Amino acid sequence: MRLSSFLAGSQLTLPLTLNPVSPTSNHTASLLSAEYGTTFNVDVTLANQTFKLLVDTGSSDTYVVKQGFVCIDQTTNLEIAQEACQYGSQAYIESSTYHVIPNQTFGVQYGNGIASGVMAYEDVTLAGITVPEQVVGIADHSTPMGDGVNCGVLGLAYPSLTSAHPRKSTDNTTFFFDREVYSPLFNTMYERGLVEEPYFSIALAHTPRNSSAPTFGGYLTLGDLPPVAYKPEFSIVPVEILQNIPPAFTSGKRTRSYWAFTVSAVTYGSTQVKSNTSTTSMTTNRTPFQVFTDTGNDFSILPAEIVNPINALFDPPAVYNEALGASIVDCDAEAPIFGFEIGGQIFYHYGQDLIFQIDDGLCVSSFLASENVSYEGIVLNILGVPFLKNVVSVYDFGKNELRFAQRLD
Repeated sequence: MRLSSFLAGSQLTLPLTLNPVSPTSNHTASLLSAEYGTTFNVDVTLANQTFKLLVDTGSSDTYVVKQGFVCIDQTTNLEIAQEACQYGSQAYIESSTYHVIPNQTFGVQYGNGIASGVMAYEDVTLAGITVPEQVVGIADHSTPMGDGVNCGVLGLAYPSLTSAHPRKSTDNTTFFFDREVYSPLFNTMYERGLVEEPYFSIALAHTPRNSSAPTFGGYLTLGDLPPVAYKPEFSIVPVEILQNIPPAFTSGKRTRSYWAFTVSAVTYGSTQVKSNTSTTSMTTNRTPFQVFTDTGNDFSILPAEIVNPINALFDPPAVYNEALGASIVDCDAEAPIFGFEIGGQIFYHYGQDLIFQIDDGLCVSSFLASENVSYEGIVLNILGVPFLKNVVSVYDFGKNELRFAQRLD
C-alpha cells in the first residue's frame, strides 16, 4: 500500500469489509460507537435487562449502574445531578437471580473516574453466551464517566485487576489496593466450557469524525475472529508483566494484569509535494518501550520523544494546550504517516485516526505524552482507539499472547 494513502482526507465512514473466507461466529456481537467514534459499547444482559457497556481491554470488572445511583464530583465527593454522569437511560434493577456477595464491596478506579457499590452474583449474557451467577459490580455511586449511551463497563483484562474489596475497604482513594481477585466474565466463560477457545478478538470501525451521534462501531468476537478483511500474517507478541505497575496494584503479586507487550520501533514522517513531485521523508525511532492495549482509551499515550515530533508533523502543526492537556490541531489538517513496529510488522494508521474531535469544530492530536498524564508518578504507555481501529486484535489468555493483523479496509 502506498504510504500516502494513510494521510488524512475524507471523513466518510469506512465500513468494516466482510472477509469472505471468515464466516461470522455465533458469538460475535456488534458494537455501538459514540462520542465522535472514540467509545465502543456492546449489549450485555443481566437477568432480563440489557445494557450498553463500554468494551474495555484496560480493566477487568463488569459493572452496571443501579437505579437511583448517586453521581458524585470526583474532586469533592459531593453529590451532583445524576445527569452529570452522562450514563445511558437504562439502570439496573435487582432481579430474582441477583445475590449480594457478603463481606465485599465494589470499588474501581479508572483514568477518568471511579465507581463503587456492591459485588453480586447475577446471570450475565454476552454475544449469545449466558453465564449463570457471574460475579459483577453493581454501582450505586459514580463520578461522571458515561458517553450518553453506556451504563457501565465490560472489563476484559486479566483477573489481577478485578476490583472486589473487603467490606472494610470503603475509602475511594484506595481502590487500586487491597483487591480480592475473582474470575472476570470472559475467563468464567472459558473455565465453564461455554466458549471453545480462550481468546477474544476485536475490530473497531472507522467512524465519521465530525459526528457525535451513536453509530456502528465494529465487532467483539468470543473464541473466534471477527468477520472483517485483514492481512493473513498475524504478528504475535507475548503478554508481559507491566514493569511500571507496583505489585500493590495487582493483589500484591508481580503478575500479568494489562494486555502489555513491547513495541520495538515507531516509524513516522510526511509527504511534501513540490512542482508536481512528491517526496516522503521518514524517521524510525528504534528505542523499544512497553505498552498496553486499551479499547477504553480515546488516545494513544506514548513517550514524549515520540509524541512531540509527530505532533509537529501535522500540517499545520498541532499546538499543545495546557488547559486541555492535549495538542490542538486543525480538524482538516494533513496527518503524518505513522506506524508501530510490532512482532516484525509495521502497523500503519489511517490518517483520520490521528485526529480526535472533542467538540464541534475542535480537534486535538490523538497522541498524548505519557510523562504528562502519569498517575502518582507511574508513567504508562497505552495503545488506544487510534491504533485499534487499524488492526484485528486478538487477546489470548490461554497462550498469554496478543496477535495483530493489519486491516484491509
